Amino acid sequence: MVQGPKSMKYLVLLLKLALFVTLVLVLLGEWDVSHFYADSKYREPLDYYVKTLASIAVFLMFLDFVQFGTTWWYRRRHKITRDDNFIVGVGQIYLLLLVVGSVVGFLSLFRIDVRQLFTSLSIVFAGIAILTKDYISNMISGMIVTFSGELSIGDNVRIGQHRGKITDITLQNIHLLNDDDDMIYIPNSLLLISEVINYTKREVKRTSIEFEIDLKHLKNVEELERTLIETLSPFQDLIKPESQYLRVFEVKKDFVAMKFQYILKEPNKDLERQIRRRTTRRLVEVISEREKIADQIPDLPDSMGHAVI
Repeated sequence: MVQGPKSMKYLVLLLKLALFVTLVLVLLGEWDVSHFYADSKYREPLDYYVKTLASIAVFLMFLDFVQFGTTWWYRRRHKITRDDNFIVGVGQIYLLLLVVGSVVGFLSLFRIDVRQLFTSLSIVFAGIAILTKDYISNMISGMIVTFSGELSIGDNVRIGQHRGKITDITLQNIHLLNDDDDMIYIPNSLLLISEVINYTKREVKRTSIEFEIDLKHLKNVEELERTLIETLSPFQDLIKPESQYLRVFEVKKDFVAMKFQYILKEPNKDLERQIRRRTTRRLVEVISEREKIADQIPDLPDSMGHAVI
């Protein structure tokens, strides 16, 4: 008795294989099916349509077998169960060839010579290529990203101004889930011209919280660092010792850009969100306290001549 989705999947595969062998025998003439319509006055066109439909079905099923066999061999060799870049890339190539084969097969049903069609309508197809250049560019970029191995599904990355976890890579877009659970779709072509940071690939999984603070709200860096470290005291057992520090990476006229960084003992996205939320709220409290102090300090006179004695 066949049980479970996996067994059903293999049963369907066996049925496809049996149908594939049958259609191949029909195309090779080893199995003559013309006797089913031998007395029909449409015998000649029926012969053409039987062979054409059989050719289309054989091509599409052959693609299906190649895709299934390739992914099965890859999963077995690397001992993985989830979809990674290679499997996603094979699936994209499969879909692309499936569409091309279906279009060519559909035209063949109307006895249209594809080569003559492309030759006679070369100007039209050139115009279509120009109109769809962005789509083609995204598709090529998607292939490059998929097989390069630089970005993978599940990686935590920053692409331009967006940061999040890659949930899928398609022919057109990268699906990025940010910290607010918003799904961001980034065109693949932007990856070639944008700054991309892959936080997952680095050896040390350091988490950074970036912020800017006005100079009038900053007493000194050491005090703010101690304040933020004390804020994360409830998470000390989950953070590596002495991995927390406050880094100044840019100084402007009116503000300072900083990064508060730490290393978790075990990667945990939900924990990162809790720490970020707690740290951000503490920063708001510090800035609010400094704002009250700054408001109590009288402004200095513009010049000595305007000082009040």
